Amino acid sequence: MPELELRVAGSASSSKISIGPFEAGKAFSGSAPAAIIADSLVLRVFGTLLPPGPRIEVPRGESAKCLESLEAVWESFLELGLDRSSMVLAVGGGSTSDLAGLASSTWMRGLPFEYAPTTLLAMVDASVGGKTGIDFRGRKNLVGTFSQPRRVHCDVAFLDSLDELQFASGMAEAIKHAVLAGGTYAALVEDLGGIRPRASTAAGRAALEALVFGSIQIKAGIVSRDERESGERRLLNLGHSIGHALEAILGIPHGHAVAAGLASEARLGVILGHVDSATLKRLLDLLSAWKLPASMAAAFALAGKPDEGQGRVLAAEALAADKKRAGSELLIAFPAGADAGFGACVEHRIALDELATHMKSLP
Repeated sequence: MPELELRVAGSASSSKISIGPFEAGKAFSGSAPAAIIADSLVLRVFGTLLPPGPRIEVPRGESAKCLESLEAVWESFLELGLDRSSMVLAVGGGSTSDLAGLASSTWMRGLPFEYAPTTLLAMVDASVGGKTGIDFRGRKNLVGTFSQPRRVHCDVAFLDSLDELQFASGMAEAIKHAVLAGGTYAALVEDLGGIRPRASTAAGRAALEALVFGSIQIKAGIVSRDERESGERRLLNLGHSIGHALEAILGIPHGHAVAAGLASEARLGVILGHVDSATLKRLLDLLSAWKLPASMAAAFALAGKPDEGQGRVLAAEALAADKKRAGSELLIAFPAGADAGFGACVEHRIALDELATHMKSLP
C-alpha cells in the first residue's frame, strides 16, 4: 500500500496519507472514531463500510460550508460529549472535509480528525494540506484554519461511484499539478487521454492509484515546505483566482471553475508575455480531453447563463475577496517551465482594475 507522511517544516504537525483498500477495522490509527461526519448520500452508499460510531449528517456539496452547518456540527459535538481525546472521521468530498476539519480544529481548541475522501477532487486536493474552512457572504473559504488531519486514507474504489462530471472536476486539480510538476506526472496525466480508469479492474486501480499518489506527492511536498501559504504554496492556487470568482457567481463545480481559470489565466499570461503559445495549447488540449471548460465563455455556458458584460463585472468584483490580494493588487501564477511551459511557474502582481479590464475581453 503506497503511504507517505506529510510533515510540515518547523512544526510538529504531520499527516499520514495512505492509498489502498479501505478497511474500517484497520484504517484509523487503532482508535474508533467518536463521531463520523458525512452527507446523506455518502451515508446511504458507503454507510455499511464505515466503522461503528455516531453519525453527524451534514448538507451535500458547497452548501455545507456555512456558519449554520458549522454551528450544527459543534452542537453535535456538545451533545456527544466530545473532548480532546475524541477522534472525528470525515467521509466524503472536499466540502465535508473542509467543514469537519474546521469544526474539529476549533472545538476545545483542537480535536484529532481524519479523512476518508470519496471523490477524486478530495483525494488529490481538499483532503491534503491542512486547509479547513467555510464560505462567508458568498466568498470561498474566507473563514478557516491551518490544521493537519492525523490521517488521510484514499481508497480509489470509492471513485467508481462518481458520475463523469464529478470525476472530471477532480481531473482539473490533477491537471493543475501536472502543470506545476511537469515531467513524469504530466506525462502520466496526458497519457490517460481523457479516458477514465475504473478501480473495478486491476489495471484501472493501478492507474487511479498512480494518479492520486502522484498528485498527493506534489502537493504534500509543497505544503511541507510552506504550510501557511507565505511563498511556494501560493503556486497551488494556479487557476484559482479567476476560477474561484467564476465559481462564486456561477455555482459550477469547483474543478470546472478551476479549469476555466487555468485557461483564462494562461491566456492572460500570453498577453502579458509570461506564457508562450505552445504552453497554452498544451494546457487547452489537456482540458479538452476531459471536456472541461477552457474559457470564461464555456464556464458561463456550463452554468446555463448568458456570457454578458454584467456577468464579467460580477466575476471581476469577486476577485476582491481573493486571499492572495495585497491591497489593490493580486498575485497570479503563470506556467513558465522549460518543459513546454510545464514544471515551473512565475508569480506576477497585477492591479485588480487591470485584471478586471482583461476579464472583460478574455474568451
